[in-house]
Amino acid sequence: MKTIALSIVVFLTFILQASGQINPITNLTWLHYYESPNNYFQLSWDEPESPHDELIGYNIYREDDLYRFQTENTLYHLEDGSNCETDFLMYNEGLGFEAHVIAVYNPGPVESGYTETVFVQGHAIKVEDFKNQKAIVFPNPSNGILNIGNENLTTIQIYNTAGKKIKELTPQAQIDLSDISKGIYFMKLISSKGVLVNKIILE
Repeated sequence: MKTIALSIVVFLTFILQASGQINPITNLTWLHYYESPNNYFQLSWDEPESPHDELIGYNIYREDDLYRFQTENTLYHLEDGSNCETDFLMYNEGLGFEAHVIAVYNPGPVESGYTETVFVQGHAIKVEDFKNQKAIVFPNPSNGILNIGNENLTTIQIYNTAGKKIKELTPQAQIDLSDISKGIYFMKLISSKGVLVNKIILE
């Protein structure tokens, strides 16, 4: 009887250790901003917690569609360098999507699954390309009270620098963001004619 019990304990320990060796990535973050005439962005994450099996890289997904496999733990298109083109933003016709990253292990390869997602705001456009009327946001920096100079908007969304949506507003000539902590945010202005992402600073 003791032998059977010991065998069960050993077996369960092995199963738990094995399942713990394909840990998911952690601290997934998203940064996206527009500086004329370019979109800049960075998707980054931490290596899975140890112990884990032999890690061979990462699968990057847009919704449920695999974008690509890579070994670096960041996907970026920045002013000082790039390992990715802006086509990454054009999924779902550039209107935004959920992204996640899955660790890939040997032997297999085997995917870890995922516990974190970020919202990618899609392809930001310059103010001059915003159809019908320019979207003017002022003052910027602001104490939280912002004037919106566009009458054709359908939705205003506010995202933090990790790409998490923290507020959605009905468009008005003036909006109040004074309940949000000081810092840098991204305002997504949506109309039937296009999408514009503005970087705003609350101080």
